Amino acid sequence: MAEETGKQVVLGQPLPTLRYPTGGKTKVVKYWAAQVASAGAAAAVAARPPVKSASKNEIDKVLWLGVNEARERITFPEDLRPLEVLVDAWENDRLLTRAFVLVRHARAKRRKAWKGPDARRPITKRGTLRAHELVSLFAAFGARRIDSSPARRCVATVEPYAAASGIEIKTHESLTEPGHAEAPLATAKTFVGLLGKSGSRVVCAHRPTLPTIIEMMRAATRPYTRGALPRKNPYLPAGGVLVAHVVDTESGPRVTAIETHLLHVHP
Repeated sequence: MAEETGKQVVLGQPLPTLRYPTGGKTKVVKYWAAQVASAGAAAAVAARPPVKSASKNEIDKVLWLGVNEARERITFPEDLRPLEVLVDAWENDRLLTRAFVLVRHARAKRRKAWKGPDARRPITKRGTLRAHELVSLFAAFGARRIDSSPARRCVATVEPYAAASGIEIKTHESLTEPGHAEAPLATAKTFVGLLGKSGSRVVCAHRPTLPTIIEMMRAATRPYTRGALPRKNPYLPAGGVLVAHVVDTESGPRVTAIETHLLHVHP
């Protein structure tokens, strides 16, 4: 969007993915609802890499269209699906969402190979690559807050985004492995509190805390929720990300869509 229109946007909930046969292969096109980035998303936009505008030779005209105009211009019936899902979300007051981004810390040094306190166990070289890869993902969803377990492996996972955006990392003892083992209800309470706060945010946690966190998130889903929460432990691999798109209602936060983003860096 920034390249083609000069507008920075914040991604909202995912829309239907389309697939086309082309040249003997299948082209996969992913869509999201999106809004032009507001002043509140300035930190996230600042964390994004520079974008060079597309050549004027590549673009004939840029138009912002209303729904009816868009329907008239779309020539293939299959291409109407993302538009109709977006319109349905709007008509049911489920389009304007904020992103709640849950990340399991990036790959850490093995416990047996680490001699110091477990809370200081660092991430590996591969984990560091993943932490830097996550910057653009967090920025795409306009994350304005960063919450984390204070364990070194969690903080290190979100530090690159904190450095790029200038956002302070807030830590919570209840999100640590020992904190969860001692008082899982405190972990649940912290997570529910974060889920209910305004603004898009990133929350970094550990594998042992994920069953509790996922169950708390499951309580906020509804039959209309698109996408699905992971059902089997460990729920997310090291460096894996779950994005819940949340609508704030009078009766509390409701998850209207879920998507996952897994590891892409190579050894």
